[in-house]
Amino acid sequence: MAPLRAIVAALLLLYACRFDPIGLQLADGWHASSVAVWRRVHPDMIAVAPDHNYLYITCETRAGLNAPSLYLHNLQSGRSVLLVSGLNRADGLKLAPDGSLWIGEEFDHGLIWRVAEPGKLPAEQFVQRDKAAASHPAIAPLRRAGRFAHEGIAFARDGGYAYLADENPHGALYRYRMRPPHLLQLLDGRLHWRTVPDPLDARAFARRVGATQFNRMEDIEVLDDGRLLIAETDAPRIIAVTDLGARATVTTYLADRRIHHPDNLAWDAGRHWLWITDDDRPSRLWRWDGLHLRQIARHDHAEITGVTPLGDDILINLQGRDDGPELTVRLREERAQ
Repeated sequence: MAPLRAIVAALLLLYACRFDPIGLQLADGWHASSVAVWRRVHPDMIAVAPDHNYLYITCETRAGLNAPSLYLHNLQSGRSVLLVSGLNRADGLKLAPDGSLWIGEEFDHGLIWRVAEPGKLPAEQFVQRDKAAASHPAIAPLRRAGRFAHEGIAFARDGGYAYLADENPHGALYRYRMRPPHLLQLLDGRLHWRTVPDPLDARAFARRVGATQFNRMEDIEVLDDGRLLIAETDAPRIIAVTDLGARATVTTYLADRRIHHPDNLAWDAGRHWLWITDDDRPSRLWRWDGLHLRQIARHDHAEITGVTPLGDDILINLQGRDDGPELTVRLREERAQ
């Protein structure tokens, strides 16, 4: 029996060496480790708390009082807590300059939901969408920011505007004035900003006035120089928008045939890299340094979402994984000695 046990142990060791529980194919020098395990909550965007100890993660689930919408994950303890349920396809997620957390619903009648002082929000709150009500006064719909498919959310460097993208084949780009008067404006066909009279009718108004149309805008990032980068997934390309006050300019920032459907973006200010997720099968994570595009990660059985720098590390989600549980993963590059 001893030789048999030795053979079994050797086979198990060989299997363990080959078994990758995460399933990522990584570029040379990069390593992955699991941060959190999810049970079909469809983790999407990630926002890092100011103290870098907590992650906020949206869940792209259908509306329902028991459907998770926002989790808080403690990086120190590894514990995850459900903060909010009940939103419909919670996707977009950004911390605003005032410290509030903005959550965007990605469907035709989606709204921005604002969470004031998210670090103080008690766990297991819920939203009743049909009544536009929530179980806690810190959670409220921001109707003035428009009703459309919200995914891309970004804030100007000076905090004056929030930029919002309608994720639609004929979607318009909007900006919301953060200071009174709180106006919602869209980019019209002449690339001028035009006030939307009724934000709840934003999409219909955009079509009536001939707004500049984009082909399914996804995420938005802001560069150090203030330009907006927007993933236009069905183009496929990443555009740069420069807000000049009364008008704007739109140019192509990156178009590469290797990127099929650019989705989530993250500007790595420390290394001046743009991180790009590719919503395709297989799904890929790309790094663009301004000269060279490099594939850093690939997954054949999940969508890579929510890319976010955390120091020198990169955080991603593996959503809809069909070869195991959904995950939040930390990617780390091995430094040359």
